Amino acid sequence: MIGSFQARTAQRSLLAIDLLVVLWTVVWIAVGIAVGTFVSRLGAVGDGLAETGVAIRRAGDAVDQFAEVPLVGEGFSSIAGEIRSVGSDTVERGRSIEDDVDRLALLIGAAFALGPTLPILALWVPPRVSRERERHALRGSLRRGDGAALAFLATRAVATRSFRELLTVSRDPVADLAAGRHEALASLELDHLSLRASGRRIADRQLRLPLGR
Repeated sequence: MIGSFQARTAQRSLLAIDLLVVLWTVVWIAVGIAVGTFVSRLGAVGDGLAETGVAIRRAGDAVDQFAEVPLVGEGFSSIAGEIRSVGSDTVERGRSIEDDVDRLALLIGAAFALGPTLPILALWVPPRVSRERERHALRGSLRRGDGAALAFLATRAVATRSFRELLTVSRDPVADLAAGRHEALASLELDHLSLRASGRRIADRQLRLPLGR
């Protein structure tokens, strides 16, 4: 469907749409980066929790210094061990939260960046690549002057253009095509594809209907 739309659309219009597609893609990638960055800042909660756990472990180390006190030292050693255990658990939870938030930020950012852009690019880019390859092949034939491109474009013009359009460049489009007079008919497609015949103007002016007919 997109391919047929591109085939019916003039090259200049396609270039304008290309620009819109690029802008659309850039805007949504920027939005994805911004959202991902914002979400990743929530990881500061986990980082703060990990720092709290480190502080708790240090407190446990401080309490452990009382373990050398006679009679009550063993009690302080047990308490210090429990405090350090709580601190280690807190550090692990904080780092886990930070990692989870980082993954969430990446997923949300990618969703915002790729969700609105990938379908558009998947539908638009392949037909555009095919169209540009066709233009490249036609341009090569036009430069060589082998007549193949003009014959192809003239045939396509007769097959796809309205009779009214054909009459603007030829009195008898079917007869001109059968006789090998391709230049005027091909000029319709050349203009559509923003191509020019090799170094010379298409001789369609001699084949145009006289004014007033």
